Amino acid sequence: MEAGELGSVWTESAKKAAELYVESSERLAKMLLELHERSTSWAKETMLAPLFEAQRTAGKQMVESSVEMARKLYGLTKSNGL
Repeated sequence: MEAGELGSVWTESAKKAAELYVESSERLAKMLLELHERSTSWAKETMLAPLFEAQRTAGKQMVESSVEMARKLYGLTKSNGL
């Protein structure tokens, strides 16, 4: 195996690791947002409901923009698995 081929293997491996990390982080963040929604469902008919909804909306926006930025930074495309 030549040095160029070895570099290519390392690059592909690093890219795959970054892709798995971004996808796992995105899944975890979405699960935490769902947990937040379930754990604050008691407040649906209270004055706190808009606060909790604003938190979830801000969290979703943050997750989406962070994942998009990470994919652009690492040159990844969204996989069909998600």
